[in-house]
This record gives sequence, C-alpha cells and structure tokens, in this order.
Amino acid sequence: MKTSRLPAAVHDRVFGGTAPLPVAPVPERTANALELPGLVDSFGFSAIVGGWVFVGWMQRPAKGRLPENVPCTLVAASGLLAASAGLMLFERGDLDASRIGLFAVVPLGRSAIPALERLVFRLQGRDHEVRLGPSSERLEEAVLCERARRVLTNDVPASKRRAALLGCVSRPVFAGSNTLASLSDYVGLEIDLAMPAPDGGIALQGWMLHAPGMVRELRVRSGPLTTVLDMAQCIRMRRDDVISSVGAARGFTDPACGFIAYCPQAVSEGDALFLEVELLSGEVGYVPIPRFEARGLEAIRRLLDLLDLRYDEVNQAFDQVLGPLVRSLNEDRLRQRPATRESVYGTPAAKPRYSLVIPLYGRVDFLEYQMAIFSRMADRGALELIYVLDDPRRERELLALATSVYERFRVPFRVLLHGANLGFAPASNTGLRAARAPLVCFMNSDVLPIADDWLDRLAATLAANRDIGVIGPRLLFDDGSVQHEGCYYERLPEFGNWTFIGHHNKGRRPEPGLGVVRTELITGACMLMRRSLANELGGFDEAYVIGDFEDSDLCRQLAKRGLTSAVDRRVEAYHIERQSQGSSSSQFRMNLTLYNAWVHERRWFGAPS
Repeated sequence: MKTSRLPAAVHDRVFGGTAPLPVAPVPERTANALELPGLVDSFGFSAIVGGWVFVGWMQRPAKGRLPENVPCTLVAASGLLAASAGLMLFERGDLDASRIGLFAVVPLGRSAIPALERLVFRLQGRDHEVRLGPSSERLEEAVLCERARRVLTNDVPASKRRAALLGCVSRPVFAGSNTLASLSDYVGLEIDLAMPAPDGGIALQGWMLHAPGMVRELRVRSGPLTTVLDMAQCIRMRRDDVISSVGAARGFTDPACGFIAYCPQAVSEGDALFLEVELLSGEVGYVPIPRFEARGLEAIRRLLDLLDLRYDEVNQAFDQVLGPLVRSLNEDRLRQRPATRESVYGTPAAKPRYSLVIPLYGRVDFLEYQMAIFSRMADRGALELIYVLDDPRRERELLALATSVYERFRVPFRVLLHGANLGFAPASNTGLRAARAPLVCFMNSDVLPIADDWLDRLAATLAANRDIGVIGPRLLFDDGSVQHEGCYYERLPEFGNWTFIGHHNKGRRPEPGLGVVRTELITGACMLMRRSLANELGGFDEAYVIGDFEDSDLCRQLAKRGLTSAVDRRVEAYHIERQSQGSSSSQFRMNLTLYNAWVHERRWFGAPS
C-alpha cells in the first residue's frame, strides 16, 4: 500500500510526484526575509483536499518558474514546523503590481498547527512571509471548498495542477456517514474490524461487492494522509454470509469478496478515518471506518483466528499484510510491558553454579513435579531456581502452590511475576536478567530430568568442548520414545516452501551407548549455556510472538560466532510436549507459528526467489 499526503491523483500533479519535505526545526527568521509581509484572507482544514488550504496574497517573487514543491515554515504559538506546500500564484485585480494572489495547500493534519501566526514560503532563495491577522477568516470545510472552487475557477490560470485541485474540492464533503447508496452504480462495502498499529497504520477486515471494472480507486483517508487500497495486495477471504445475505439478490456469486488489508502510516491523529470509493465516472462515495476495536495480543489473536492459509497464498499474505502488521502490534505490546514483581521462597544460594530459568504459562502444577526432582539433587546449593509466571490469571494459584511446595521440599526458589502474557522469549529474558550463576539453563516447566546429576554432566561436556555454545539433553516422550536428539531444517511446500524445524529420530526408540552429537540447532525446551554468552546475545529474540523459532534463532546466532549446538544423549529427560501452554485456538496457534516462521525465514533465508 502506498501512502501519500494528498489523494494520489492530486499529489503527483500538485507536487510534481515528489514526496513532502520532512518535518524539521527551522530558524524563526532569516536574514534574507522580505520586509513586506503578505496576508491570509481565508483558510481552513479540508479532509477532501488532505490538508490546510490558504487563500491570500504575498509579495510578488522575481520572474522565473515556480517550483512544484515549495518549502514552507509554519510559525505557531507552539513553535515552528517545516513542511512542503503546493503553491499556485495568480493575478488579483485588487492588488498592486508588487503583490500577487496565492492559493496554497499544506498537507498536515487537522490538529497540527493550532494558533497559527504566519507562513513563510521559500522562493528563489528568499523568504516570503504571509501573516494571519484579525481579518483572516477560518472557514468550515464546506464553505472553504466552495471558496476554493470559486478562486480556482475564476482566478487561477488553467493547468493540470489547477484541474486536479478543482476536481478534488468539487467532491462532496465527508460528513461521517456512508454515502455509497448515492452512487449511480452499486458498490457494497463494509468494514467489520479496524485494528490500529503503533506506526500509525491500520488493518481493515471487511467485504466489498461491485461489478468488474467499475471502481477506479479505493483510498483510505485520514487528514492529510491518503493510502491507495489495492485489492490485489489484500488477503482475500471467503464470505459466504455476505453472498447469501446481500450478494445473491444482486447477482454476485463469488464468495471471495472478503478481505484483510494493512495500510501502514495511514492514520492522522485527531482526524476522521474513512474510505473513499471513486468510480470510473468520477463519482465519489464514502464509508466511515469504525473506531479501533482491538490492540496488542488481542488484536493479533482476532486477526490470525480469521485465516486458513496454504501454499502460494502464504508468502503474499505475510509479506504484504500479516507480517508487517503483527510485527508492529507485537513491538508495541512489548514496549508497554508492566513491571515485574518477585516472590522469594527460602534463602537463595549465595554462589550458585546453575541458574535455571523456567517460564510458567497455563499449567502451573508442573512446578510441584520439578521441585520434587530438584529436591533429590545432592548439591542443592548449586541451584538458583527462577520461575517466571507469564500468565497473570494463574497468580493466586501459583503463589498458593509455591508456598506449599517450599514447605514440603525446602528447596529455595524465586518466582517472578509478569503483569501480562508476554511470551516465551520475554519471560526467559526476564529470568536471564535476574540470574547470577555462571551457567544458565533455559528450561520448560514440563521437562522432567531423569538422573539427579543431569546438570553436572551437561556442564562437564560444555566445559570440555569450547566449540559448543549451547547443549541440551536427549528428550523423551512419556512412553520412552525419542522426542528430541537435535534438530534439522526442512522446507514445507504447503506453507510457502518456508523452512521449518524437524527433530532427529523423533518417535523412535532411543539407541543406548550414544554420546555427544553436534547439530544445527537444539530445542529451547532445555538448553544450557554460559550466562555471559547468553547476555552477549541479548537472550532470546523477542520478535517471535509467544513461542516458536526463538531457539533456532539463538542457535543460528551462535553459529555466526563459530559456535555449534549439541545434544548429550547420555543425559535424558522427559518432555511432556506442549502441555505447559494450556489450550488455545488451533487456527490462531497455527497462524502464529506461521508468523514466527515468516520472521525466521526472512531473517535467515531471505525472500522467495
């Protein structure tokens, strides 16, 4: 989606196809400013034009071609703002030869310039000041557009730029209601869900019905921002409900009339948000976009629950819509994470050798099983146990259980409490920041080691092999078959031909007598590494939402440093796979895995050829 600060058809003609100047601080006055100021007669904000319109006069510039993109400084009580202006000059019979009429469009939002005092246009190396005075009249949009039409029609010389603006201000003013019924041809369009993104973008889910070739352009409008909504770049969805309730009676039979679109940087704060539908005939209709309904993880969940994607559609859906949107929503929710609280049980070891970082989500009862196992270890003073609750709904349950567990097993541990569900990587990183031992073991709550000396044996292998950056045990299903002896990559055509992760010997009976094996990557369900190295890497990358592919990303980061990953098959643990996560919508969970796979694929394997 392409966003500009005027309707696409107008911007290229008014500004010559160039982008607006960046906002930047500028000096209030310059030495080359002209002494004779001009005056704004009337001005106002127009959502249709996409910015502020000024009509007035200024000192006549030296002869020469007028630039298509004029630097403009806006001086207001709140400070200075640099922008760009579409400026047209015209002769006025009420002015002497030293002055000339002006018509200017400055693409800024409705709330961008309160208490405006003057504008300064830079022309031919000179600053032309135009003031707002007691006689300057601020107009409502309908009256403003009427006056603009009169000035453009009667005073401004004919040009492509004038024609574009004249056509724009001749459109009906958006008044907050759906006007598609006023069009001469039928267009059905509804927005069911609007989800904001922190970059000022918006995701839209809805449906649209119209005869082929009838709609010239569909645009998302908000203040000075205009984004062309290209249906070819949207995710198309089946909407049998729309066909049965609306479409069939009008002869529409294709159920793929639903869509999900993402428009980055499309929302201007304080301005109305609406869709503009332009027909080939030039008629224009409007559809208001509802106020935002979901944010953060809830928005991600609602979005990903709608889709069932396969094969070639996966690449387009994530590259153009879902990927950028979910990334933006996830970054925003992580920026707003609440403070972490701590509850300590017993007296922590003064100088532990191992820090075990164990996130908890959904089922917290695994704490009891693990503590029973840890209580059998000969040197419990070597352990620093850090549980991170990433599920606020379970806080009371966990704290009651933790008190009981400590009373029974007398093994000290700490519980860190997240105020929101942030996911595996943020929870693990919280534990890493709290860890004090030289070795840190990232561990799932549903991993149950078999031998009491499992940590010492993994640590000995790690110490004896300086090329190993991270090591884990052989993991078994509860029936004794292999769940994990290292991982490998495989491409799945059903899901965009992206790279996914497989487990060596999964489901087979474990072979006895095997030792250490180096592998491309190991699972984050249980991995031991030097804490200093984990801190150098910054822990797990939090770009992956909730949990998936963080372990692979970490192993690939190690490989970039010349370090390998390994599994010591002489050390074993049971892994009650996925049970620690509780239940979740299968469609949401599948598409969340696809999002994480997309992040991993684009980062490590590039775009599709």
